[in-house]
Parts: sequence; structure tokens; C-alpha cells
Amino acid sequence: MPDLADMLWIEARKALRSKMPLWTGLGSLAMPMGIAFLIFVARNPEISQRMGLISAKANLLAYSATDWPTYLVLVGAILSAGGLFLFVLTISWVFGREFADGTLKDMLAVPVQRATILLAKFIVVAGWSVAIAVVVLIVALVMGALIGLPGGSPAVIVRGSAVMLAAGALSIVVTIPFALAASVGRGYLLPLGVALFMALLTNLAALAGWGEYFPWAVPGLYAQGKVPLAPTSFGIVLLTGIAGMAATYLWWKYADQNK
Repeated sequence: MPDLADMLWIEARKALRSKMPLWTGLGSLAMPMGIAFLIFVARNPEISQRMGLISAKANLLAYSATDWPTYLVLVGAILSAGGLFLFVLTISWVFGREFADGTLKDMLAVPVQRATILLAKFIVVAGWSVAIAVVVLIVALVMGALIGLPGGSPAVIVRGSAVMLAAGALSIVVTIPFALAASVGRGYLLPLGVALFMALLTNLAALAGWGEYFPWAVPGLYAQGKVPLAPTSFGIVLLTGIAGMAATYLWWKYADQNK
């Protein structure tokens, strides 16, 4: 346990001393604030008339998010999609930085088990990603109150917030395999490329009606609540996360780390 505490301190310090928390924090702000702005524009015709093309997009959002329940569903869906890329960016940075900065050999030379090093990294990624999801939720609640959405009873807001956070947690779990992509690719590019490819496959799986069996589509389906998900879907998400951790550990343990 002392080794884990030390590695957690090292990983947290590296993250806090970088600019990545700032950039991911700004990215998390953009999602709820962008949605709230478009809804605000659509609900104020005098502003909407001056906005041209953006007003059409705002009207589309306003019709689909006219009250708190639908607004929270929409933000949850955006968190499942856009937040997924922020989570991937986070895990790519935490695992890919060692290769990009050339510090991997130094890290592996310390008398600490590789499993402990990886566990510390995964814990930092989890905490960082949860913070992103919480920021999205808080800003969404503040913006929803500012634009005056109706139907915001405490029960509705608590239920919608719980669904949003659960969808965010599912998204965090399915990003775990991207640690392997960052390790194999020895940097940031491969996991980001894989994330784009998975986004394409997610859309195809949803269109084909197989989204509930495709782990990266499950968070979005859960957030929208349009498709009742069986326990199998959540089991697939969990297995995806476990497999990602196991594969990353095996790669760090047995792959050639001479570079």
C-alpha cells in the first residue's frame, strides 16, 4: 500500500502540473453551456432572428429540450458522446505521456511492481474522468436554471442527474481499453484514432439495432432511455473494462520496453 500511495502522488502531481486538466475542464464546460446557449437563443426570437443558420439548430434543440427532463436527457447523451472523447484524451495522456516524454524506462526501473504503477494510473484516470462528469452535471444544472426551463421538480432533477452520472460512469468504463492503445501506440495518436473508429462503429451498431450489445453504444442508449437495456448490456460494459485493464497489464509486463 505505501508503494500505491507513492505512485498515486506521483501520477496526481504530473497531472496537476500539466495543462491537461485545464483543457479537459474547458472541454467539459463547452458541452452544457453550448446546449443551454442554443436553447436560450431559440426561446428568445429577437435574438434568434439575428443568428442566421445557428437559429435553425437552436430551434431544433429547443423543440427537443423544452423542459428539465428532456434537457437532462440531452445533456446526458452529449456527455456519453463528447465526454467519451474527453475521457479517452485523459487516459491517452496518462498512459501515453511516459512514451512521448521518454520516461518509461525510468519508471519501470523503480522497485515498484508494474501492477501497482498501472493501478495508480487507472485510479488517477478514474478520478479525473469523474471530475469531468461532475463538472458537466453542475454546469448543466446551473445553465438550466438560468434559462428558466420548466418542470424542474427536485425529484425530476435528482433522477435526471443520477442517470447522467451513471451514463458518464459507463463511458468511463468503456474507455479503459484505450490505455492499451496508448501503450501499444507509444503515445496519443493511436488511441484517438481508435476512438474515432469506435464512434463510427457505434453509429453503425445503433442503426443496425445491435447497440445494446456494443459496449461503446451502451452509455448513449442508457442516457437517452429509448431502448430498455438488459443486464447483459451492463455486463458487456463491465467485461470490456476488465479486459482492457488485464490486456494493458499483460502488455506492460511482457512487451518489449526497450524503446
